[in-house]
Amino acid sequence: MGLSTSLNTAILGLNATQVGIGVVSQNVANAGTAGYVRRVVTTSDSLSGQTVGTQTTQVQRLLDKIVQHQLWQESAGAAYTSTRADMLASVDKLYGAPGSSTALDTIYNGFTSALQAFQNDPSSYSLRTSVLDSATQLAGRLNTLSDGVQSLRSQAESGIAAGVNKINDLLGALTTVNARIVGSPNDPALANLKDQRDLILSDLSQYMDIKTSEDARGSTSIVTSGGTQIFDGRPSVVFSFDARSGLSPDDQWSSNPAQRGVGTITMSNTTGGSFDAIANRTFRSGEIAALIEMRDTTLVQAQTQLDEIAVQLASALSDREIAGTAVTAGAATGFDVDLTGLQAGNKVTLDYAVTPGGATQRFTFVRVDSAASLPLPASAGGDANNRVVGIDFSGGPASVAAQMQTALGGGFTVSNTGSVLRIVDDGAAGTRDVKALTARPTATTLSSVGGSAELPFFVDSGASGGVFTGSYDNGSQTLGFAGRIQLNQALVADRSKLVAFEPTTAQGDTTRPKLLLDRLTQSQRAVTNRLGIDGSTATTNVTVSGLVQRVVSTQGQAVEAAKRLDEGQKVALAAIQSRFQETAQVSVDQEMATLIELQNAYAANARIISTVKEMMDVLMRV
Repeated sequence: MGLSTSLNTAILGLNATQVGIGVVSQNVANAGTAGYVRRVVTTSDSLSGQTVGTQTTQVQRLLDKIVQHQLWQESAGAAYTSTRADMLASVDKLYGAPGSSTALDTIYNGFTSALQAFQNDPSSYSLRTSVLDSATQLAGRLNTLSDGVQSLRSQAESGIAAGVNKINDLLGALTTVNARIVGSPNDPALANLKDQRDLILSDLSQYMDIKTSEDARGSTSIVTSGGTQIFDGRPSVVFSFDARSGLSPDDQWSSNPAQRGVGTITMSNTTGGSFDAIANRTFRSGEIAALIEMRDTTLVQAQTQLDEIAVQLASALSDREIAGTAVTAGAATGFDVDLTGLQAGNKVTLDYAVTPGGATQRFTFVRVDSAASLPLPASAGGDANNRVVGIDFSGGPASVAAQMQTALGGGFTVSNTGSVLRIVDDGAAGTRDVKALTARPTATTLSSVGGSAELPFFVDSGASGGVFTGSYDNGSQTLGFAGRIQLNQALVADRSKLVAFEPTTAQGDTTRPKLLLDRLTQSQRAVTNRLGIDGSTATTNVTVSGLVQRVVSTQGQAVEAAKRLDEGQKVALAAIQSRFQETAQVSVDQEMATLIELQNAYAANARIISTVKEMMDVLMRV
């Protein structure tokens, strides 16, 4: 090897070590910078004639792309679980800590305790006042909880709108960075550009679940976990959201735009086509998916549970139970019941058994006064053992009997005599056995001649006339009732009506006080599967007191389950972050060791140059 060859080789070595030292310096300077990925210089041998040297190829980022993709998936999952946990914690705060002075169960127990004391001394003015005060407090608490749930739904709506705008912004920023990466493959700042790109993708993964790929040019493509492409060098779609403000219980999502009361996410592609991203389940993880779930499912169910408590409170104290009279028709047996006084929303229940040996089942017939109200909405509930059917009463008793016959099918005979309904089984055939037939009209007055102990204790502030009957005409009266329930102010004006259901009722009579307490704490109420308490999908019989406790307990369990899920997801995220950082994170100690190696290499190459110079000087003097 000649001196010139040695000199060229040493100079190439110096250049390579200089680049390496610069990269080490950059690594150390950015050791704490978010999104910065450790870099190294890759070198290779160069051959020029008979000269073998070293050439720098490029600066490479050290990362495991498979682990990076897993990291983005876990980030989406962590954003989803964290958002759910935070919002459910807010719901839990609304309910209050069990046993605290503002907790729903505490206020309810205060009401039943006041009724217990009142039952022992119905003539006491102070005890009557205590009952009314505690009832007012309970109704007010339900109003506050309903308003709070709807406020959280509105927050979720605003969060979805902000998230959609952020996604569009991130895709726009990614377009710019991606174009620079593709257009300048030899740019010294290429590693910085890829860091910027990955930061954008990391931010994007907080809002939605994404899968990425990179072609030979370095251009990025993004699809969702559902397979929808949203980016291919530039945005494939544009997201939009028609946000609504001030959500109420009847503002719910529907795939039918005419029935939808909340915003939906629309994806518009470059060809002018568009589709509903919520209906197509485009968002399956990430913050936006969690907000959609909270707005349209979790918080809607929380409102449903509050509404059911309000419904059962009002109905338990106002609905009369008129048991049918046993009748026979040849070999057939059944019951007669008078439907007089039944109002829109009131129910008639038929209990029967499939024989031989069948369990008791139920049909619940609900009065409506317009065929336009049929069929009943899904919120009416019902299951295989309690089928809920709407009956149009506008055509008169004969039409009512015919509709019930159609709903029941074979095994029963339905007829009427005026307002009296008769349902009997199939007699000798023995496939059905009618057990009970009960009408449940709502009491509308506090006191009257021949009046009942039931009374409209709680009323609907939003209904004409105020009486709650559970009507489905012109929309469900049940929906949002927790936000409208209030104490009947006629009781405040005349406290004697807490006792007197007839003009001749003595002020010390215990009939009505006892009914009020027993209906809340002893009588079993049918609760349909729409509540989802304890994960049940069947009709449940429970007291009003038991319902309150189960709703509060279910809410607490949901919060704890969300916390545990979030904690588990955070552990999974931390584990994958640790794996990613093993390669990508800068270690100052490691960089110092590399720097020493580069310094030694630099010194060695410099020594070669110095030696070559000395030898050439000697040659020149010869």
